[in-house]
Amino acid sequence: MKTVLYFILTIAVLSLSPLWAKDNSETMKKLKTIRLPKVEFWEVTFSEAIEILHIQARLHDPEEDPNKKGVNFILRNVQADRPVTLSLTNVRLGSALHKLCKISGNSMKIDKFAVIFSRAQE
Repeated sequence: MKTVLYFILTIAVLSLSPLWAKDNSETMKKLKTIRLPKVEFWEVTFSEAIEILHIQARLHDPEEDPNKKGVNFILRNVQADRPVTLSLTNVRLGSALHKLCKISGNSMKIDKFAVIFSRAQE
């Protein structure tokens, strides 16, 4: 009985997995379409850099509805003790976030409603 139930549950989960894969598509689209003309940080914390990028994302998002502008960011146990310096021009939001994570020792996960940042796995 347990084997049959496990099998049915596995099939149900596998059949839904394509839906899960598409869950983050709106956030991914924004990370690719929002272009930042200039990103410049000099010795700021990771949290400060994320706050600045959050403001710039709202400012440069081509979305017309003001309630849908920008991308939500969630910080969970991030590496915040080393200062970050970064200078980029005409860059996609996703690329800027990736570079910021790389130099700060953090990682990002793209979710349906937000980009979630956490300490990179060593």
